[in-house]
Amino acid sequence: MPHFIFDCDGVLVDSEPLSMKVDVEILAENGVVISEEEAHARFVGKTFASMLEEMRQEFGATFPANASADKDVRLLELYERELKAVDGVHEALDALMPQHFSVASNSPFDRVEAALRITHLARFFGNRITTFEHVARGKPEPDVFIEAARRAGYAPGDCIVIEDSVTGVTAAHRAGCRVLGFTGTHPHPVEQAGKLLAAGAATTFRAMRDLPGLVAENIL
Repeated sequence: MPHFIFDCDGVLVDSEPLSMKVDVEILAENGVVISEEEAHARFVGKTFASMLEEMRQEFGATFPANASADKDVRLLELYERELKAVDGVHEALDALMPQHFSVASNSPFDRVEAALRITHLARFFGNRITTFEHVARGKPEPDVFIEAARRAGYAPGDCIVIEDSVTGVTAAHRAGCRVLGFTGTHPHPVEQAGKLLAAGAATTFRAMRDLPGLVAENIL
């Protein structure tokens, strides 16, 4: 059996709308006004630091040194009140067991750990969480997937990655993993499916409950 590596935001937990809400608030407070829809289209899958750098270059904006820490505090407060697991993900993971799973994320480790705790998903992953903080380069570079595979004792080519963003699919593809593109939390799933396929996904799917069937069909 392959080893499964899941992105967190938008794949395991429906956190992207919450994250974009906080991002847009912080940008506006520092003179950059964009919509949540534009933020989602431009920055899903990227690190918060890379978003701020793009805004610095594009608008000449400056941000306080504690911007990342401020986002973490605000977002974790939202998580505690509103964060939900992606529909059907508990059932999908139960169906794929006893296979072990890992997480590879461009979010900070503490945020991923909190997300899994709040949504009762931690039992599936244990300590197998790798984030951009553990590697030299975040997604779209392949480092986080290579490290997640190494920690789990697998070669990247023996791993199946489930990703929802072009950034994440690109990173997993570069790492040599096999990639399934998940579109179930994207506001434009059909359009996103084409983008994920172009970035290197073997196929896409919209409902997390369909994942065990795709694996059983050996679509990869």
